[in-house]
Amino acid sequence: MRRLHPALLFLFSAWLLCAAPLSAAQLRLCQQAPEKYAYRVELTELILQRTAARYGELSIAPSTQADPTQERCLVMLRDGLVDMAFVPPTAQRLHDFAMIPVDLHAGMLGYRLLLIHKDDAARFAQVNNLEQLRQLTGGFGNQWGDFSVFASNQLPVVGIANTNTLLAMLNKHRFDYFHRGLHEAWTDLQTHAKEFPDLMVEPHLALVYDLPVYFTFNQANQQLRHRFEDGLAQLQADGSMQALFLRHYGKIAEQAQLQTRTLIPLNYPNPPGLPAIDTGIWLQPIQP
Repeated sequence: MRRLHPALLFLFSAWLLCAAPLSAAQLRLCQQAPEKYAYRVELTELILQRTAARYGELSIAPSTQADPTQERCLVMLRDGLVDMAFVPPTAQRLHDFAMIPVDLHAGMLGYRLLLIHKDDAARFAQVNNLEQLRQLTGGFGNQWGDFSVFASNQLPVVGIANTNTLLAMLNKHRFDYFHRGLHEAWTDLQTHAKEFPDLMVEPHLALVYDLPVYFTFNQANQQLRHRFEDGLAQLQADGSMQALFLRHYGKIAEQAQLQTRTLIPLNYPNPPGLPAIDTGIWLQPIQP
């Protein structure tokens, strides 16, 4: 078999490199399960589109793996295994990572409804303040970021590592309530309607605390942070972020009827100096 002359081999190899399609640059996003993060992923995609002319084309790298926990995402972000995560701020995270201090959910994650057993509806109808709520016991995932809200407000709690058992435990009266975000409460019950037909969303209470979620980057990747700051500012200025948010959560906000509920404010151990959260894109002013 004849071998190509070295010069021809070089030219042929160079032609192959030029002819081969170049893969587009990709953003390694830590959390992207569509059932949980559809809004955040779509917001990310919209920012990448709006900033492509200035910063270059960038698409989200698809993932077939289960989403890691928040803490695992931060380890991966620190080690350069992913480029971005969505997490609530803490003093340590603000020090260790580059975060954009704009709450992606406009305060909605801090409004919580209570899942209860129907047998306990009359008891909860008598609760109107934090002191009365302290007479009842909550159930929650002890690895979740806002688990500390119970201790901060002297609320009795049963902390569970295996969060898949929380609804079953509530159904068995192992605790009195399980607080969920507005976007989670009815979805949880619909998903498990056949298993737990006696669970319900408590109709007159809501818990309220600040739980912002920020775009979070490795400190070494300041250009990516600047890109997202620019894109986020554009979407806020022209109303695109509000439109996207309402498309995902507008009906849920209406269903929650927060204006008619008794709000119980809770202290949440956020670091000092965070900017105020603007709920104006989805919530009319209401009095706690």
